[in-house]
Amino acid sequence: MTAGWSLDGRTALVTGGSRGLGFASAQALLARGAKVAIISRNDADVKAAAARLDSGTSPNVLPIVADVTDDESVKAALAQAHGWQGRLDILVNNAGPQLAPTPVTEADLDVITSAFDTKLFGFLRVSRAALPLLSETGKGSIVNVAGATAHVPIPNTGVTGIINASVVALTSFLASEAAPTNVRVNAISPGMTKTEGWLAKNEAAAAQQDISADDVRAGVVKALGIRLGRWAEPAEVGAAVAFLTSDDASYITGQVLRVDGGLSKPVA
Repeated sequence: MTAGWSLDGRTALVTGGSRGLGFASAQALLARGAKVAIISRNDADVKAAAARLDSGTSPNVLPIVADVTDDESVKAALAQAHGWQGRLDILVNNAGPQLAPTPVTEADLDVITSAFDTKLFGFLRVSRAALPLLSETGKGSIVNVAGATAHVPIPNTGVTGIINASVVALTSFLASEAAPTNVRVNAISPGMTKTEGWLAKNEAAAAQQDISADDVRAGVVKALGIRLGRWAEPAEVGAAVAFLTSDDASYITGQVLRVDGGLSKPVA
Protein backbone atom coordinates (compact mmCIF):
# COMPACT_ATOMS: atom_id res chain seq x y z
CA MET A 1 0.00 0.00 0.00
CA THR A 2 1.28 3.49 -0.84
CA ALA A 3 1.45 6.41 1.57
CA GLY A 4 -1.82 8.29 2.00
CA TRP A 5 -5.17 7.97 3.70
CA SER A 6 -5.67 4.41 4.86
CA LEU A 7 -8.81 2.60 3.71
CA ASP A 8 -7.78 -0.78 5.11
CA GLY A 9 -10.70 -3.09 5.70
CA ARG A 10 -13.16 -1.10 3.60
CA THR A 11 -15.06 -2.15 0.52
CA ALA A 12 -15.80 0.24 -2.33
CA LEU A 13 -17.96 0.16 -5.44
CA VAL A 14 -17.05 2.28 -8.48
CA THR A 15 -19.47 2.65 -11.36
CA GLY A 16 -17.93 3.14 -14.78
CA GLY A 17 -14.81 1.61 -13.28
CA SER A 18 -13.35 -0.02 -16.36
CA ARG A 19 -11.73 3.11 -17.76
CA GLY A 20 -11.06 6.80 -17.33
CA LEU A 21 -11.71 8.47 -14.00
CA GLY A 22 -13.54 5.42 -12.68
CA PHE A 23 -10.48 3.27 -13.26
CA ALA A 24 -8.24 5.96 -11.69
CA SER A 25 -10.54 6.13 -8.66
CA ALA A 26 -10.43 2.36 -8.26
CA GLN A 27 -6.62 2.46 -8.45
CA ALA A 28 -6.46 5.12 -5.74
CA LEU A 29 -8.81 3.26 -3.42
CA LEU A 30 -6.90 0.00 -3.91
CA ALA A 31 -3.58 1.70 -3.24
CA ARG A 32 -4.91 2.82 0.14
CA GLY A 33 -6.04 -0.65 1.18
CA ALA A 34 -9.65 -0.94 0.08
CA LYS A 35 -11.23 -3.87 -1.72
CA VAL A 36 -12.91 -2.52 -4.84
CA ALA A 37 -15.82 -3.72 -6.96
CA ILE A 38 -16.05 -2.09 -10.38
CA ILE A 39 -19.11 -1.87 -12.60
CA SER A 40 -19.32 -1.70 -16.38
CA ARG A 41 -21.96 -2.68 -18.92
CA ASN A 42 -19.39 -4.63 -20.93
CA ASP A 43 -18.26 -7.99 -19.56
CA ALA A 44 -14.94 -8.12 -21.41
CA ASP A 45 -14.05 -4.53 -20.49
CA VAL A 46 -14.76 -4.89 -16.78
CA LYS A 47 -12.88 -8.19 -16.50
CA ALA A 48 -9.87 -6.76 -18.35
CA ALA A 49 -9.89 -3.71 -16.08
CA ALA A 50 -10.04 -5.89 -12.98
CA ALA A 51 -7.04 -7.87 -14.22
CA ARG A 52 -5.06 -4.66 -14.77
CA LEU A 53 -5.98 -3.35 -11.34
CA ASP A 54 -5.34 -6.51 -9.34
CA SER A 55 -2.09 -8.40 -9.82
CA GLY A 56 -2.08 -9.98 -6.36
CA THR A 57 -2.75 -13.58 -5.43
CA SER A 58 -5.83 -12.76 -3.35
CA PRO A 59 -8.79 -11.08 -5.09
CA ASN A 60 -8.90 -7.37 -4.29
CA VAL A 61 -11.08 -6.39 -7.25
CA LEU A 62 -14.52 -7.70 -8.16
CA PRO A 63 -15.74 -7.10 -11.73
CA ILE A 64 -19.51 -6.66 -12.03
CA VAL A 65 -21.54 -6.33 -15.21
CA ALA A 66 -24.48 -3.98 -14.66
CA ASP A 67 -26.44 -1.20 -16.33
CA VAL A 68 -27.01 1.90 -14.19
CA THR A 69 -30.11 2.79 -16.24
CA ASP A 70 -31.89 -0.37 -15.05
CA ASP A 71 -33.23 -0.59 -11.49
CA GLU A 72 -33.07 -4.37 -11.21
CA SER A 73 -29.55 -4.49 -12.63
CA VAL A 74 -28.46 -1.88 -10.09
CA LYS A 75 -30.03 -3.73 -7.16
CA ALA A 76 -28.37 -6.98 -8.20
CA ALA A 77 -24.98 -5.27 -8.55
CA LEU A 78 -25.22 -3.71 -5.09
CA ALA A 79 -26.18 -7.04 -3.56
CA GLN A 80 -23.22 -8.69 -5.28
CA ALA A 81 -20.78 -6.01 -4.13
CA HIS A 82 -22.04 -6.14 -0.53
CA GLY A 83 -22.06 -9.93 -0.42
CA TRP A 84 -18.47 -10.11 -1.68
CA GLN A 85 -16.91 -8.85 1.57
CA GLY A 86 -20.04 -8.68 3.73
CA ARG A 87 -19.94 -4.88 3.82
CA LEU A 88 -20.00 -1.76 1.67
CA ASP A 89 -18.31 1.43 2.85
CA ILE A 90 -17.70 3.52 -0.25
CA LEU A 91 -19.61 4.32 -3.42
CA VAL A 92 -18.09 6.27 -6.28
CA ASN A 93 -20.67 7.28 -8.88
CA ASN A 94 -18.77 7.83 -12.11
CA ALA A 95 -20.64 6.14 -14.97
CA GLY A 96 -21.66 8.66 -17.60
CA PRO A 97 -21.92 9.14 -21.36
CA GLN A 98 -19.32 10.64 -23.67
CA LEU A 99 -21.13 13.43 -25.51
CA ALA A 100 -20.12 15.08 -28.76
CA PRO A 101 -19.51 18.83 -28.48
CA THR A 102 -22.59 20.78 -29.53
CA PRO A 103 -24.37 24.01 -28.60
CA VAL A 104 -27.09 23.30 -26.06
CA THR A 105 -29.64 25.01 -28.31
CA GLU A 106 -28.90 22.48 -31.06
CA ALA A 107 -28.60 19.32 -28.96
CA ASP A 108 -30.94 16.45 -29.74
CA LEU A 109 -33.51 16.07 -26.96
CA ASP A 110 -33.27 12.28 -27.11
CA VAL A 111 -29.51 12.55 -26.53
CA ILE A 112 -30.09 14.86 -23.56
CA THR A 113 -32.72 12.52 -22.09
CA SER A 114 -30.45 9.50 -22.45
CA ALA A 115 -27.53 11.37 -20.87
CA PHE A 116 -29.64 12.34 -17.87
CA ASP A 117 -30.84 8.75 -17.51
CA THR A 118 -27.28 7.43 -17.46
CA LYS A 119 -25.57 10.00 -15.26
CA LEU A 120 -28.00 11.94 -13.04
CA PHE A 121 -30.66 9.25 -12.69
CA GLY A 122 -28.00 6.55 -12.71
CA PHE A 123 -26.24 8.21 -9.79
CA LEU A 124 -29.57 8.42 -7.97
CA ARG A 125 -30.49 4.79 -8.67
CA VAL A 126 -27.16 3.49 -7.40
CA SER A 127 -27.14 5.81 -4.37
CA ARG A 128 -30.64 4.76 -3.34
CA ALA A 129 -29.67 1.10 -3.52
CA ALA A 130 -26.39 1.71 -1.70
CA LEU A 131 -27.50 3.93 1.18
CA PRO A 132 -29.01 1.18 3.39
CA LEU A 133 -25.83 -0.88 2.93
CA LEU A 134 -23.48 2.04 3.54
CA SER A 135 -25.25 2.98 6.77
CA GLU A 136 -24.41 -0.41 8.28
CA THR A 137 -20.73 0.49 8.70
CA GLY A 138 -21.12 3.89 10.37
CA LYS A 139 -18.50 5.35 8.04
CA GLY A 140 -20.26 5.27 4.70
CA SER A 141 -19.22 7.67 1.98
CA ILE A 142 -20.49 8.54 -1.50
CA VAL A 143 -18.47 10.53 -4.03
CA ASN A 144 -20.21 11.74 -7.17
CA VAL A 145 -18.07 12.65 -10.18
CA ALA A 146 -19.52 15.84 -11.65
CA GLY A 147 -17.24 18.05 -13.76
CA ALA A 148 -15.88 21.53 -14.33
CA THR A 149 -18.66 22.28 -16.80
CA ALA A 150 -21.01 22.48 -13.80
CA HIS A 151 -19.23 25.69 -12.87
CA VAL A 152 -17.69 27.06 -16.09
CA PRO A 153 -19.57 27.65 -19.38
CA ILE A 154 -17.05 25.99 -21.69
CA PRO A 155 -18.19 26.37 -25.32
CA ASN A 156 -20.24 23.49 -26.78
CA THR A 157 -20.47 21.60 -23.48
CA GLY A 158 -23.88 22.85 -22.40
CA VAL A 159 -25.55 19.46 -22.14
CA THR A 160 -22.71 18.07 -20.06
CA GLY A 161 -22.75 21.21 -17.93
CA ILE A 162 -26.46 20.99 -17.21
CA ILE A 163 -26.14 17.34 -16.18
CA ASN A 164 -23.08 18.02 -14.03
CA ALA A 165 -24.83 20.95 -12.34
CA SER A 166 -27.71 18.58 -11.58
CA VAL A 167 -25.23 16.14 -10.04
CA VAL A 168 -24.00 18.95 -7.79
CA ALA A 169 -27.57 19.61 -6.65
CA LEU A 170 -28.19 15.89 -6.14
CA THR A 171 -25.06 15.72 -3.99
CA SER A 172 -26.30 18.48 -1.70
CA PHE A 173 -29.74 16.96 -1.18
CA LEU A 174 -28.38 13.44 -0.70
CA ALA A 175 -25.88 14.75 1.85
CA SER A 176 -28.71 16.27 3.90
CA GLU A 177 -30.84 13.14 3.76
CA ALA A 178 -27.98 10.72 4.45
CA ALA A 179 -26.39 12.62 7.34
CA PRO A 180 -28.59 11.07 10.07
CA THR A 181 -27.25 7.63 9.10
CA ASN A 182 -23.61 8.86 9.21
CA VAL A 183 -23.19 8.57 5.45
CA ARG A 184 -21.27 11.46 3.92
CA VAL A 185 -21.98 12.57 0.35
CA ASN A 186 -19.60 14.76 -1.63
CA ALA A 187 -18.67 15.41 -5.24
CA ILE A 188 -15.61 16.19 -7.25
CA SER A 189 -15.52 18.35 -10.37
CA PRO A 190 -12.51 17.37 -12.48
CA GLY A 191 -11.22 19.67 -15.18
CA MET A 192 -9.21 18.70 -18.25
CA THR A 193 -7.74 15.28 -17.46
CA LYS A 194 -5.58 12.97 -19.55
CA THR A 195 -7.97 10.04 -19.66
CA GLU A 196 -7.93 7.55 -22.53
CA GLY A 197 -10.86 9.28 -24.16
CA TRP A 198 -9.29 12.73 -24.08
CA LEU A 199 -5.91 11.44 -25.22
CA ALA A 200 -7.56 9.89 -28.27
CA LYS A 201 -9.37 13.16 -29.01
CA ASN A 202 -6.11 15.08 -28.60
CA GLU A 203 -4.35 12.79 -31.08
CA ALA A 204 -7.18 13.17 -33.61
CA ALA A 205 -7.12 16.96 -33.29
CA ALA A 206 -3.33 16.97 -33.60
CA ALA A 207 -3.51 14.99 -36.85
CA GLN A 208 -6.07 17.41 -38.28
CA GLN A 209 -4.02 20.47 -37.34
CA ASP A 210 -0.60 18.95 -38.12
CA ILE A 211 0.70 19.67 -34.63
CA SER A 212 1.52 17.49 -31.63
CA ALA A 213 -1.00 16.30 -29.05
CA ASP A 214 0.97 18.24 -26.44
CA ASP A 215 0.43 21.37 -28.51
CA VAL A 216 -3.29 20.65 -28.64
CA ARG A 217 -3.43 20.35 -24.85
CA ALA A 218 -1.35 23.51 -24.46
CA GLY A 219 -3.84 25.35 -26.64
CA VAL A 220 -6.70 24.23 -24.43
CA VAL A 221 -4.80 25.35 -21.34
CA LYS A 222 -4.32 28.78 -22.85
CA ALA A 223 -7.89 29.10 -24.12
CA LEU A 224 -9.44 28.08 -20.79
CA GLY A 225 -6.92 29.89 -18.61
CA ILE A 226 -6.03 26.89 -16.47
CA ARG A 227 -3.95 28.39 -13.68
CA LEU A 228 -1.58 25.47 -13.18
CA GLY A 229 -0.78 25.48 -16.88
CA ARG A 230 -1.36 21.79 -17.59
CA TRP A 231 -3.90 18.98 -17.75
CA ALA A 232 -4.44 16.69 -14.77
CA GLU A 233 -3.12 13.17 -14.55
CA PRO A 234 -5.94 10.69 -13.78
CA ALA A 235 -4.15 9.69 -10.57
CA GLU A 236 -4.51 13.25 -9.27
CA VAL A 237 -8.27 13.01 -9.60
CA GLY A 238 -8.28 9.53 -8.08
CA ALA A 239 -6.38 10.85 -5.06
CA ALA A 240 -9.10 13.45 -4.48
CA VAL A 241 -11.73 10.72 -4.53
CA ALA A 242 -9.73 8.65 -2.04
CA PHE A 243 -9.34 11.62 0.29
CA LEU A 244 -13.07 12.34 0.39
CA THR A 245 -13.82 8.70 1.28
CA SER A 246 -11.24 8.61 4.07
CA ASP A 247 -11.41 9.43 7.78
CA ASP A 248 -9.34 12.54 7.09
CA ALA A 249 -12.48 13.93 5.45
CA SER A 250 -14.78 12.76 8.25
CA TYR A 251 -16.28 16.24 8.80
CA ILE A 252 -16.84 17.00 5.12
CA THR A 253 -20.23 16.42 3.51
CA GLY A 254 -22.35 18.13 0.89
CA GLN A 255 -19.29 19.71 -0.72
CA VAL A 256 -17.84 19.83 -4.23
CA LEU A 257 -14.07 19.59 -4.57
CA ARG A 258 -12.94 21.24 -7.82
CA VAL A 259 -9.98 19.23 -9.10
CA ASP A 260 -9.41 21.42 -12.13
CA GLY A 261 -6.01 23.08 -11.78
CA GLY A 262 -7.63 26.48 -11.39
CA LEU A 263 -9.85 26.31 -14.47
CA SER A 264 -12.85 27.54 -12.48
CA LYS A 265 -12.20 30.79 -10.65
CA PRO A 266 -14.80 31.42 -7.95
CA VAL A 267 -14.32 34.53 -5.82
CA ALA A 268 -16.19 33.07 -2.88
